[in-house]
Amino acid sequence: MEKREGGNHAIDQNAGQNVMLRRDTGNLNYLNVDMQVANPSEAASLFDLHQAHHFGEFEHSSEQHCKQDLFPEWHLPMKIASVISLLAFIYTSMRDVIYPFITRKENVFYKIPILVINKVLPVTSITLLALVYLPGILAAGFQLYFGTKYKRFPQWLDRWMLSRKQFGLLSFFFATLHACYSLCYPMRRSYRYKLLNWAFQQVKQKKENAWIEHDVWRMEIYVSLGILGLALLALLAITSIPSVSHSLTWREFHYIQSKMGYLALLLCTVHALVFAWNKWVDAKQFIWYTPPSFMVAVFLPIVVLLCKCLLLLPCFRKRIRKIRSGWEANTEANQTSITSRL
Repeated sequence: MEKREGGNHAIDQNAGQNVMLRRDTGNLNYLNVDMQVANPSEAASLFDLHQAHHFGEFEHSSEQHCKQDLFPEWHLPMKIASVISLLAFIYTSMRDVIYPFITRKENVFYKIPILVINKVLPVTSITLLALVYLPGILAAGFQLYFGTKYKRFPQWLDRWMLSRKQFGLLSFFFATLHACYSLCYPMRRSYRYKLLNWAFQQVKQKKENAWIEHDVWRMEIYVSLGILGLALLALLAITSIPSVSHSLTWREFHYIQSKMGYLALLLCTVHALVFAWNKWVDAKQFIWYTPPSFMVAVFLPIVVLLCKCLLLLPCFRKRIRKIRSGWEANTEANQTSITSRL
């Protein structure tokens, strides 16, 4: 009985070794095919290194993952977006909530969750969108000033240009939230109460028709422009996905991100201007001698668009093309840089 059990144990052990040998041989054969290694000894050594590498990943993965930064490319855009949102929230709350409470003892704090936030979102979105294209204009001015494309940009400008994708995606995110919040306006209980009050006042004043022509046109135009601007921002966001951008040529990608991007910025700016309509000259809008939030929001986009139009003039456009093609102006700084490169 003992000999038979020992023999069975030996047979089982030999069978297990044969199975392991066949498994290792199969792995080595696959490794030979993948790595195209002709020598079996080299394949065996590579296989051991391959296994050791995977075991090392399992052993040290937690430590390495803890040391890695979380979204390092998003640090600067998130900080700037947070600062802009906070400043816009404080500014809007001061005008729309604090001012009525102090001057008229009117409690309108219910506006904060929807109305105030929905004023903060477009201000942040259009400001971030302007920050996407502002560094390109600064870089063009930098190249025009020095007359060469070989001089390195300042570190802050270089970092800013590398973060343009993140700024654009954040702008699209805030614009989408703005659209969702705007669609929720009729769902609010406060809106229904105000609608009933308006209807009662109309009946009390014996008005059969409350139609205001210019106000209707204002609403139709600025809603349409907002939808078009959001659609272009969605197109820009989709083309920034690596799998989509890699399927495009450089010219196609540049056309969408540059031409369509400036068109989106223009549409969003006109959207805000049409929303303002005749409020620019209304003295009631300047609470505590401060301009409305839409005036503050469109300032930077208008500056960016005007600078872009200035760079499109033939005298500047031709010079920028020559510089980016490798031409250099004969200046002392360029001569020094050429000498240093030599």
